Amino acid sequence: MLKLAKEANSILFDYRIPLAGADTCSALAAATENLNSNGMVMNGLPISIYAPETVGCAVVDSDGFTAAATSTGGLMNKMTGRIGDSPLIGAGTYACGHCAVSCTGEGEAIIRSTLARDVAAVMEYKGLPLQEAVDFCVKERLDEGFAGLIAVSGTGEVAYGFNCTGMFRGCATEDGFMEVGIWE
Repeated sequence: MLKLAKEANSILFDYRIPLAGADTCSALAAATENLNSNGMVMNGLPISIYAPETVGCAVVDSDGFTAAATSTGGLMNKMTGRIGDSPLIGAGTYACGHCAVSCTGEGEAIIRSTLARDVAAVMEYKGLPLQEAVDFCVKERLDEGFAGLIAVSGTGEVAYGFNCTGMFRGCATEDGFMEVGIWE
């Protein structure tokens, strides 16, 4: 990552590619191509910079009680003292009688929109089902940042949403159904 920043003649504070000028973008693209020989790219950057990633879960028990947990992988080149969205209840993690939500992505954008809590609020106040609430919050409430989330309702409905290239996710139910995915 530091090599990319040096070749681009800028400091990368986040997952976004700097848009300062064509030379910067060209240098970063060339550096990214050299670093990422396997061709796997997410949000314009080599997938290797995303490891370690956020790990989150959203669960519901047989009585309809929900719980959520989120463990962050952190952010490369973060500002000293920065607190991300994961430990902030309502931002990156939230659970209530309506749903449980765990978020991943650009913490500042998730914090500004209190993304996890917004999903529950949209379900409660707009009366939307979980997937519609997730879609509304990711598309309408989230500002310019990249983010995604997984969620489960108190009735067992499973949903996810993201506004970036892909999001690693999985789902398993008590009846044996299992699903994993990265892309839409």
